[in-house]
Amino acid sequence: MKKLARRGLTGLLVLLLGGWLLLNLLDVNRLKKPVLTWLNENTELGLSVGRLEFNPLSPYKLLAEDVRLGDWFSARQIYLELAQLAPLAGRTEVAILDIIDGRINLLQAQAPALPANLADIHIAELNTRNLALTGQDWEAGGIELHINDWQPRRQGQWQWWADAGLSARVRQLSHSALELSRLDISGHLRQGRLELDDVRGRLAGGLVSGSLILDPAERELRLERPQFSQVKLQLHDALTLPEGWRLLLSRARLDDVSLTTASLTVNGMRGELRDLEWSGRGLPEGRGDWQADEATLDWLRLDNHRLYWLGDADRQGVTLSGRAWEGSIEAELGWYPKQGRLDIDELQLAGNKLVWQPDMAWPLPDVRIHKLNLSRTELLSLDDELPLSLFDGELFVTDLAWSAGLWRPLSQQARLEGRVGELAWNSLIAHAAHFSARLTDEQWLLDQLSGDWLDGNITLNGSLGLYPPHRTQVTLAGKDWQLRHLSNWLQADRGFAGDLDVGASLSGEPGNPASWQGELALAGEDVFVEQLGLDPWLRNRLGEDYARPKQVDSALAALDLAQHDGFLYRLDLHGPVTDGRWQLNGSALQSVRHLLALRGNVSAAGEFNLDLGAINDAGCRELAIALGGDWHSPRLRLHQPAMDTPCRPWYSGPVPYPAAGLPGSLIEAVRALPVESRE
Repeated sequence: MKKLARRGLTGLLVLLLGGWLLLNLLDVNRLKKPVLTWLNENTELGLSVGRLEFNPLSPYKLLAEDVRLGDWFSARQIYLELAQLAPLAGRTEVAILDIIDGRINLLQAQAPALPANLADIHIAELNTRNLALTGQDWEAGGIELHINDWQPRRQGQWQWWADAGLSARVRQLSHSALELSRLDISGHLRQGRLELDDVRGRLAGGLVSGSLILDPAERELRLERPQFSQVKLQLHDALTLPEGWRLLLSRARLDDVSLTTASLTVNGMRGELRDLEWSGRGLPEGRGDWQADEATLDWLRLDNHRLYWLGDADRQGVTLSGRAWEGSIEAELGWYPKQGRLDIDELQLAGNKLVWQPDMAWPLPDVRIHKLNLSRTELLSLDDELPLSLFDGELFVTDLAWSAGLWRPLSQQARLEGRVGELAWNSLIAHAAHFSARLTDEQWLLDQLSGDWLDGNITLNGSLGLYPPHRTQVTLAGKDWQLRHLSNWLQADRGFAGDLDVGASLSGEPGNPASWQGELALAGEDVFVEQLGLDPWLRNRLGEDYARPKQVDSALAALDLAQHDGFLYRLDLHGPVTDGRWQLNGSALQSVRHLLALRGNVSAAGEFNLDLGAINDAGCRELAIALGGDWHSPRLRLHQPAMDTPCRPWYSGPVPYPAAGLPGSLIEAVRALPVESRE
């Protein structure tokens, strides 16, 4: 009996040992294909596994390699350890789930359809190593994620945002506009929200820290007390949020932060942002206070400055003070995005050196200037279309608005006034100029413009209508203008110089030459004109026979005049302007040897209807010159009228006969000269 028991026990041991060896030698991969086929047919998982390691003696542990789930999930290895499996109750307790080198495409991810015996899944510990995630416009890599006490499936429903504790380290998080690295986070999944109590990482070459709440149900991303240090953001593309999402920021600290966009650059920001809310479109709401080393918006540039910002959906307000364009700036500005309007509540610039570039333009269609004050201002234009420079300028503007291409007043106090130490337009230079003007609902009123101009002085006042036909009235007085400056500025074919006084009182419509009325007077002395040899031309015509009126080729006459330069001792052109025609009766020119009197008119459109006369020392006309037609192709007729004895004076104005003029009859005196003396 003892021998039988001994043999039975030995046989049982051999059987157990053989069973143990058989189970250990069992290759579970031979069962992989039929099992996966059954799973995919009954669950639509689209699951594939490269290799399985499973020991029946440890049935709750499984290692799978080269795992793929549809087109959205893959992993090099997955280790699964079950704490409890109760298929009849539909409950699965996962003790450990490790995912190695996993990749998840969230854009294509689908919730797996599982059978009823997997209705409840609880994971005590989920770990990932080198996990990669891909979302819309972002991706993350090198994720070491730890989630504990998580139940992603309850009563047959997936609940990915179920409560859990988590911590993670992310090697890199990339967005189309931002990139973070070496990111450490810790927090919870709670009530359908991701709450990260501690977030630390590197952002754009700097450091960022704070806390974060992501709420998918409310479509909100909330940053709590973030701190940005030495961050240098470069947003080449416009930053946006997914449709319907909001970014909320309670209070952010900025320490040496730089921001660069397509139009804006800010460097060295130190301060804070508070109560910020942004919907991903347009400008945010909130408030802020910071200092910055420099800021550039298009052609606007600020150096060291302090800025206060208060913005909402209707108005973005900015108060700033600091340095700009080598001077100082203080400003209170309001931007109304819905109206596209900028309000300059107050802007003071002092000691600034402004440079106008050829590509500059004013980008805003609607501007309201409540108070603008410039002092000790310099301006240099590098634009050939605007050859302007200004030194020691002062300007005060109040209650003016620019809208729809027109200036308009904001109140009855709308005006501008100023002073310029030196102003140059190309080669025209003005000194010590003062001006003041007002704007009404209908017109500009120039109360005063005075200063030194063309080495003389100028005084101007008048008005200009805002609306067509832009009715204009101007009163001008100029004294001792040096014409060589005008000649250089005009770059005329015929240079000229001399001293000129101007007086004008005119009114009319700029687009209607025939509408002008008033008075105009030009008085010049010692005027030199290139290629206007008046003396030789008159002397030659006096020596010829024009007893009968004779039409003369004006082109040949002009060519003859161009053979010599001309000098006018006196110039007196004056008369009323009627219906756009300047009446020159009683006007005269005194050259070195001749006195040329004028009657008739010249129109603002460039048409002539003049009678000129070469006057002798008795005031009588010996050569009649009729000049008519358009200035491009004038008509010229000459006549030597018969002289009575005594002759009847044709001119008796203030311009005297030249001291070097020929005495007596001009025709007789000229014809008595030797032929070579007439040339």
